[in-house]
Amino acid sequence: MVMINFNSDLEDAWEWADLPYYPENYSSSAYRLGINYIVYS
Repeated sequence: MVMINFNSDLEDAWEWADLPYYPENYSSSAYRLGINYIVYS
């Protein structure tokens, strides 16, 4: 299986997730995708 993420930076969303001005929907989506990587690998 190959996972391709075009133009997405998950680590950036994880790094800035605790800042109040960073959008919550981007950080929560990045965490969900990261957890899916771990579960399905």
